[in-house]
Amino acid sequence: GDGLGFRSGALGVVFGIVAIVIGAAILALNFKQVEDGIAYGAPREEEWLAAFGLTVTLVWIYIEMLRLVAILSGDD
Repeated sequence: GDGLGFRSGALGVVFGIVAIVIGAAILALNFKQVEDGIAYGAPREEEWLAAFGLTVTLVWIYIEMLRLVAILSGDD
């Protein structure tokens, strides 16, 4: 299967773009979390949480971009 149309064709492109936009918005929120943690003096033990959030979001955006490129190139 083609994932009910979500992994190929026009619908796949639309969902890929939406996922990248959502990922970019979450990335902005992650950076805001880091800025707020610095401004309000968050404990150093919570640094990993911000770093993990940034890493997961960047990996998600990267995977979605690769998926979108694969859809656009037509390689199944």
